[in-house]
Amino acid sequence: MKVSKDFGIVIRRDVLAKKAIDLSSVMNDSNFSKNFDDSLEFISLGPFYGSDNAEDCMRALERQGLVYIDDFFILEGYFPEWCRVEVFGANGS
Repeated sequence: MKVSKDFGIVIRRDVLAKKAIDLSSVMNDSNFSKNFDDSLEFISLGPFYGSDNAEDCMRALERQGLVYIDDFFILEGYFPEWCRVEVFGANGS
């Protein structure tokens, strides 16, 4: 699954179902009409264009009951335009 290089957030899909969390309010607050990408295991949000925006979304996810690192994480780093960042589950999917 693709992840935004600009402070992309990756959320475990199974946790959303287990905790009965609806991301629509978080999506609206972040002005996203759709996910950046998704897979069977994950949902990717972004780009956030700055750590402040990503941290605002992080706090919104935590208010919904998600736990940073256990349930989601923020991809931070410097990546050249010529590369793409992807996330796969531990089992390779």
